[in-house]
Amino acid sequence: MRSTTVLLSVITLFMLFCGCRKDDQKPVLQKGLRGKIIVTSCVTTAVQVLNKDIGATWTDCRDQKTYQNMIDVVITNLQTWPIEGEFTFDIVEKEPYFKCFAADYCGPAPSKFYHIAITQN
Repeated sequence: MRSTTVLLSVITLFMLFCGCRKDDQKPVLQKGLRGKIIVTSCVTTAVQVLNKDIGATWTDCRDQKTYQNMIDVVITNLQTWPIEGEFTFDIVEKEPYFKCFAADYCGPAPSKFYHIAITQN
C-alpha cells in the first residue's frame, strides 16, 4: 500500500511540473527581426537576417552563393508552411524539439542556431 501511495505522489508531481503549458508564449530574447528563408530541408532552415548584424557568413553549396547574417532556425509557431519573401520574427527561448540528424547532401547548416517565432509576414 505504501509503495502505491508513493508512486501516485510521484506521478502527480511529474504531471504538475512537466505538463503542457496552456499558453504558447515563449520568453522573447530579441524582437522585431526581419528575415527571409534561403534554404529549407530536413537538416536546416537557413534564414538570412536582414535588419540586424547577427548570424554568420554562409555559402549555399547548391549554387555557391555566399550570404551574410545567416542563422539556422527552428520555427516554433508554424502552423502552415507557405512562407514567401520577407517576414518579421522574434528569437525565443529554446524548447525541446526533434531535429533531423541526417547528413545533408550539401555542406553544413549556418553555424548560429536559434528558435524563432514568426510575428508577421
